[in-house]
Amino acid sequence: MSEAEFSSADIEYIRANYRKLETLCRQSGQDLAEVQRLIRARQLPAPSYVLPGGEEMVPEDYFRLVNEARGPERLREEFERRYRETGGAEHELAADWEGYMEGLYGVCLRQVSPETIVRKSELVISIEGLLAEAKPTDAGWQSRLREEVQELDRLEREFSPDYDRSRFGSPPSRDRLIAVAHERYSEIFAQAGVHGS
Repeated sequence: MSEAEFSSADIEYIRANYRKLETLCRQSGQDLAEVQRLIRARQLPAPSYVLPGGEEMVPEDYFRLVNEARGPERLREEFERRYRETGGAEHELAADWEGYMEGLYGVCLRQVSPETIVRKSELVISIEGLLAEAKPTDAGWQSRLREEVQELDRLEREFSPDYDRSRFGSPPSRDRLIAVAHERYSEIFAQAGVHGS
């Protein structure tokens, strides 16, 4: 990605919501050079963003899953075990592991874990179905849409204003599902005192 692809609003958002890998390593007692070596060897996730000038930016919880796995050599095994225990789709496991290792889930999830990755996928599929087969006068449909959109809203980050909306080649689920649901059915969310994201 070229430096020109980051707007000043993107950089402001990323600096406010992510940590420099170097700083996080220092504060958590990790050796930066070794962490970067493990990233290159695909034993640790790539940074979610690399800013102009080379600043590697990661989520605050970057080391949580690797610590829970008791080291990078057990990371994939821990990821797959928890993914399966949570009910993740076996045919999506390899792609979700790749997304995790590429740092992409650090872009879209407030807390990155196999459990939140699986739950996001479940919610996206369900909300897509609810919007495709809308029953806006049905109380059960209204309640389910409201609850699932609110849950997805709690799981997902805001996304950077410009960069994330162009880097993936399609609108993020926050735009496609959360914003669309609020726009189309604002009265359903207003009844519960919920305002659009």
